[in-house]
Amino acid sequence: MRELVIRAQGGDREAFGLLAQLTSDRLYALAARILRDNDLAEDALQGALIAAWRQLPALRDPDRFDAWMRKVLVHACYA
Repeated sequence: MRELVIRAQGGDREAFGLLAQLTSDRLYALAARILRDNDLAEDALQGALIAAWRQLPALRDPDRFDAWMRKVLVHACYA
């Protein structure tokens, strides 16, 4: 996963797509628990993935991607 994060930080869209595939089920489940609405959870996940793509270069530790991504998702849920 670390290698994918580093590649995605460098602008590799394919690597980010793979990261999204690997994490989206867990992230969706978290969003659904927070929002208690499947449509809102899907919207929050999509917003979080867009925000993550934009903010990914600022991630200092690629090993913390999962925790960082959950934080981005939680912010998207509250938005």
